[in-house]
Amino acid sequence: MAERWNRAAWIVPVLVLAGAVPAAAQAVDCTPHSYPQRTDQSLAIDPFNDRIVYVGVEGEGFFRTVDDGATWTRMVDGVRSFDKRGGGQCYSEFFDTVVDPRSPDHVCFAMAGSPGTLDLMQAANQGVYCSDDGGRRWEQRVGPAMNTAVYAVAIDPSDSQILYAGSNANPASFTGADPDRLFNTIGVIYKSADGGRSWTELPTGLVRGTRVTGLRIDPDNPAVVYASTFGLLSAGGSNYVDTQFGVLKSSDGGATWAAMKTGMGPEPRQQALFRLDLSPQNPARLIVALADTSYLLSGDGGATFTRPVSPTSQQGIMRFDPTDPSGLRIVGLSQTGTQVVESLDGGNTWRPVGALPADTANNGDPSRPTGVRPSDLEISRQNARIMYLSGSHGSVYRTADGGATWTKILSSDTLPQ
Repeated sequence: MAERWNRAAWIVPVLVLAGAVPAAAQAVDCTPHSYPQRTDQSLAIDPFNDRIVYVGVEGEGFFRTVDDGATWTRMVDGVRSFDKRGGGQCYSEFFDTVVDPRSPDHVCFAMAGSPGTLDLMQAANQGVYCSDDGGRRWEQRVGPAMNTAVYAVAIDPSDSQILYAGSNANPASFTGADPDRLFNTIGVIYKSADGGRSWTELPTGLVRGTRVTGLRIDPDNPAVVYASTFGLLSAGGSNYVDTQFGVLKSSDGGATWAAMKTGMGPEPRQQALFRLDLSPQNPARLIVALADTSYLLSGDGGATFTRPVSPTSQQGIMRFDPTDPSGLRIVGLSQTGTQVVESLDGGNTWRPVGALPADTANNGDPSRPTGVRPSDLEISRQNARIMYLSGSHGSVYRTADGGATWTKILSSDTLPQ
């Protein structure tokens, strides 16, 4: 199961440029070198209407449904792309999507490929994009000196103009790039106070190879911000940098940060995090997924992390139930990759609730499965029995019975033009 959410999820698609001409005129080979048409953590549900769902599909574009997935619309007006060899457009990878809890027509997503700035053609199309009309029109919101390889984005629940963006502190990954040039100077997280039209790089500390995999803001105290991070010596590699930040936490709106690692193991793989979630109803509770395929829990805002009491399911994809008053219920995918499971005690013990869709099987090849590789799970804020699951091959599934049964509502074969 670890291969369903390991470092392969953070390798960019293969974009082979046809020549040294302006980005708008590029023709690229849009073939991915791992799982095709990945969706990463770009799945998002409108917080006020769970019939409205957004998802980004690597290479293909950004999509929205307003009717539970019965129909989908390609929403790419304003999203920059490359011309694809053989015709069509090629979009970078969509890593994260967030819908404003105050104004659901305000939607932002994070797009990443190679680290870089707007002046580099290979990095000019990515970064943060925001829409103020439910995705009908997008605007790229990236500062001129900002690293556009953005992996996570968050909107302050008390102020829609305040955004955070988590980046990748590696050199550019395209052929011929300067291996010694980094695009971050003091940190891996940016903050905007004007809706993304200008950005400040925050002093999180900087270690080459560190990237942000998730951002969460405490809904009760938006000055508290969490970021899960991991660091690799090279993009797509397997050697972890010695200094890991674990969970970066700020209690003052990003002015200062601390690396929260107490309770994590001493090895870099035990401090490198692929996932993070925070309980909306009990925001002192966190769950993080580690590179060593285990997961840890915190009940004190990240001050300490503990191993679960009975880790019957090592979680990679997991979400706190936003409707659960106790803040303890979590839904996730089993380590075997065959079941949807739930925990009613904050992640200490688990029980099965239903089987995953049959086409998520790896078909005997765990390194390059031909089946769908799940990557994101989202729970409705109106009815926790309604959930959406996304994965590779442009796939989205829906359940209305808490995960007992699933219906496929989007796939590579049904992507709208």
